[in-house]
Amino acid sequence: MLSFKKIFWLNVFIVIIIAFNLRAPITAIGPMVDTIKNEYGLNSTLVGILTSLPLMAFGSISFIVGYFSPIRAVIVGIFLIFIGELLRSYVGVYGLFIGMLAIGCGIAIANVVLPSFIKEKFPKQMTSIMGVYSLILSVSSIVGIALATPLLHIFDLATAMAFWILFAFIALAVYFPQVKNGRFFRTKKLTSKQVNIFKHPTTWKITLFMGFQSFLAYSLFFWYVQIVMEKGFSKDFATDMILLGQLIAMPVSLFGPLLLGKLKKNYHTPYIATLCSLYAISFGILFFCNNQLMIILGACIMGFPWGGVFGIVLLFIAQKSYNAQIAARLSAFAQGFGYLIAAQGQWIIGLLHDKFENFSSSICMLFVVGIIVNIVGYLSYKSQVIK
Repeated sequence: MLSFKKIFWLNVFIVIIIAFNLRAPITAIGPMVDTIKNEYGLNSTLVGILTSLPLMAFGSISFIVGYFSPIRAVIVGIFLIFIGELLRSYVGVYGLFIGMLAIGCGIAIANVVLPSFIKEKFPKQMTSIMGVYSLILSVSSIVGIALATPLLHIFDLATAMAFWILFAFIALAVYFPQVKNGRFFRTKKLTSKQVNIFKHPTTWKITLFMGFQSFLAYSLFFWYVQIVMEKGFSKDFATDMILLGQLIAMPVSLFGPLLLGKLKKNYHTPYIATLCSLYAISFGILFFCNNQLMIILGACIMGFPWGGVFGIVLLFIAQKSYNAQIAARLSAFAQGFGYLIAAQGQWIIGLLHDKFENFSSSICMLFVVGIIVNIVGYLSYKSQVIK
């Protein structure tokens, strides 16, 4: 029989191994966009739709995940990621789109389940484990971006996209034994009144916070390399810049929620406001500046909110929920509508680029959304706990 300490670390490992599969399969596509366009004959609008599909799946699937067994849901989620990577790589242009959608469905399932899992299993270490979860997501993002171009140099496009199957298989192998005993998701049934979260103002504030910060994050994942390349820089430099932003985001994603938990309450508002406002500042630099030093500075500034804001959203989902059941429902709702908002960014940027043949209007749009993130972040922090 496992001791409490061993079960604790086993739970932590479950969070880590699942979280690692939730970003790399899609962030790796960003540096491959120009290769995909040439290989399949797609224009910027179609590429925008392609990169929007995972987010559309995030939004659509999130609503129904709560109705199924979490144990089976996680297995189905990882399996969908595995199958989606196969379809995307080896079944032509239709498989490319269907595979991206399947990957998004699989990631959506885990996105919803993990915050409530953390709320239930780590009630006293919630900020710490949420920081670890957010950190692993950043690591996964970095690995996806960092390996994309080297993989294209070593393999053809199909094999480079299929590389991530390895990690989905490892996750399946590690997690599958838990289906039989259910130890990790076995919880006490709590009797609580049914709360209509749809009518609670906190739900909508956190949902908008989730949606608009994801709008920015995924727009950058998929289009930042192309934006920097259009300014006259090489693809290698542009990829290095997105990696620089993610390298800065990585420690911020870990320590951001921890710092917010440690700060005195009167410092919470300035901290959240400063972090969110850095998005708008980085987009201002990206719009007005074309020299290498300022692009590097902009990437550094962008890394702080890129890593820190998402962790704060997850923390708010847990903190503003009275119990794990409410956290699961709030997580499903916020991620459902939130990712539907986020999914609009990719195709809008692609459409604007096809129309104006540059990214200037897209950067202006991202600047405005950065200001909106600041506002809804403050409103989310001030919102009441959902009981």
